[in-house]
Amino acid sequence: MRGRGVTSRGGAREIAWWALRSHWALGILLLALFTEISRGALVVTAAAWVAGAAMDWTGTRRDGLSRLGAPLAALFLAAAGADLFAGSRDLLSAVSLLILGVQSLKLLLPKRSRDGWQLCAIALLEFLAAAASTDALLFALFALLFLAASAGAMWGLHLQEDAESGRSPGGYEVPARAAVAALLLAGAGGFLISGGLFAAVPRLDPRRVLHRFSRAQAVAGFSDSISLREVTGVKSDRRVVARVEFPVLPRGESPAGLYLRGAVYSRFDGEAWRNAATPARFLHRSGFHYFAGSTAPGGPLSMADITLEPSDHPALFSYGQPVLLEGALGAVLADGEGNLSLSQAGHPTIRYIVQFAPGVLSPRPSPTAPGIEYLKIPEGFEDVRALGREVAGDEGTDADRVARLLRLFRSGFRYSVEDPAASLREFLFSKRAGFCEHYASALAVLLRSAGIPSRVAVGYLGGEWNDVGQYLIVRQSDAHAWTEGWIGGRWVSLDATPPLAENSPFRVRTGMAGLYLDWVRQRWDKYVVNYSLRMQADAVAGGWSAFRRTGRAIRLRNGHGVSRGLLRAAALAGIAALVLFLLYRMRKGGSGGVPAVCVDRLPAPYARLARRLERAGYRPAPGTPMEGMLSAAARARPHLTGDAGRFLALYHRDRFGPRPLSPEERGEAFRLAARLGRDAGSPGAT
Repeated sequence: MRGRGVTSRGGAREIAWWALRSHWALGILLLALFTEISRGALVVTAAAWVAGAAMDWTGTRRDGLSRLGAPLAALFLAAAGADLFAGSRDLLSAVSLLILGVQSLKLLLPKRSRDGWQLCAIALLEFLAAAASTDALLFALFALLFLAASAGAMWGLHLQEDAESGRSPGGYEVPARAAVAALLLAGAGGFLISGGLFAAVPRLDPRRVLHRFSRAQAVAGFSDSISLREVTGVKSDRRVVARVEFPVLPRGESPAGLYLRGAVYSRFDGEAWRNAATPARFLHRSGFHYFAGSTAPGGPLSMADITLEPSDHPALFSYGQPVLLEGALGAVLADGEGNLSLSQAGHPTIRYIVQFAPGVLSPRPSPTAPGIEYLKIPEGFEDVRALGREVAGDEGTDADRVARLLRLFRSGFRYSVEDPAASLREFLFSKRAGFCEHYASALAVLLRSAGIPSRVAVGYLGGEWNDVGQYLIVRQSDAHAWTEGWIGGRWVSLDATPPLAENSPFRVRTGMAGLYLDWVRQRWDKYVVNYSLRMQADAVAGGWSAFRRTGRAIRLRNGHGVSRGLLRAAALAGIAALVLFLLYRMRKGGSGGVPAVCVDRLPAPYARLARRLERAGYRPAPGTPMEGMLSAAARARPHLTGDAGRFLALYHRDRFGPRPLSPEERGEAFRLAARLGRDAGSPGAT
């Protein structure tokens, strides 16, 4: 090693010397990249590292600096106290400043092995702080480098201890290349062990406590109001908002045509739309499941697996009419408008699954129309009111009148972000140029003029499809506003904005390399950041079931004279199959199948009934619910109608009701399921 106190004995020792300093430097770099600790304090600490490394290398004496050690430590303590009581008033920030001050002082002063071990402990604390504050994929690379540097740091400190005590290091030299290879292997081995522990231990998510969110510009679905250009103002931002997989989607439905709904606004003051002052309620939940609405009749439910990027607002996005949510979300709130939100002000990366009825916003037609607030128009809009009545007319159904209003925007209006109208009235009567907020607001007001309740919705429309991972990439540039009108007793999505498609100035075109990188990030978020106890339980349950099936088969064959050697070979094959099965479950997802976390296990009698109905041909498409299959069976065999109706009433209460069935009711549901399965699957069923 270099320095006056240590003689150089070869390149391997110099590698150990630099590995020790690299270990200290990586701790500082991790704080700078992945936390929000004061940049000024980090610059001072980095400068201390550079100065200390230079003086250590040249063996510079620091007697005067050593005498200033105690006063400098007192100064750092006073600075941390001032930050706690008069500055940021944050305990974590004050403690961070104090630790960085002590680290800077130790980096500048002469260092014995004891000081080196203390600096390594501080670097480890910095590494853990960065790990708790980030979910970035880049952190994995720095973790590998940190572990490799840790092995070199321990080696260098042991060499320094030998030099300080006068012990012989062994009388042999390690070649420099072998030293580098050993450090890299040590880092890779530690990385693999950490990865194994990471897969074995579900996330406790300390980021919810340590992660700080910077206040960002209000975007679609995140603010309490919306005015002209508020959505379009974020469309130049290409950051990813969400990544969405669709394990179940009806034939003919395109993910690019689905509206990812974030918020609804029903109060209009002439300039801006605001949320209605409706009280929020907590969604009923059972474990990981949240019941958001009743099942829509006449079609199967779709499924969306949504990963939301970190946000400083609590909004949850969904498609269509959400029926069931699944995920570790804590308390979830829903207001009278159907807006979903978390109980906390912000969130890190989160993942949840939504089962929804596509194409509708109300599961069943309602005889009760929305309140008068959905028909209010501000004073001074008499000319707009007259235009709406004139264009909509009085003939035909509400759907016919809505079609006439939509046709108004198909001629004479143009989409423009360079020269838009300054107000809603200017957009309708003179300039006729604007963006999605203009079209959504104008259609909503015209609908109200025609006596049709309406409101404005915001969120995201479509996105970029990633063929590599088979999922949708939703960006800020996909922000959109549209209209919802009350037609036929339910809310229906209406979009007056002309489709831009390939001509959109906000369309993102990611190259193949970018799609592969985004796929890696999506898998990181799904299987690392959001790896949960539920995902682990499903994987273990599936693997244990496979192991038990293998064991039963081996015991059965062993009863017919199988040798002990063959029995051992079969047991080893079962263990190998278990390992491969777990790896397969962790890597599965790009093929379009339903992820393990999505599976909602049915009680055995319900599952047997579903299988028999499917074998009898009553499931025309994947995802058809129990109600659809039984309805088809009852049409083919009318005598099943009574039992099917009674069973469905019990089934829906058992699966989605707020309280479980009584033992007597559940026994009746199981008996009806067995009877329906026998009758529907018997010969002669069509």
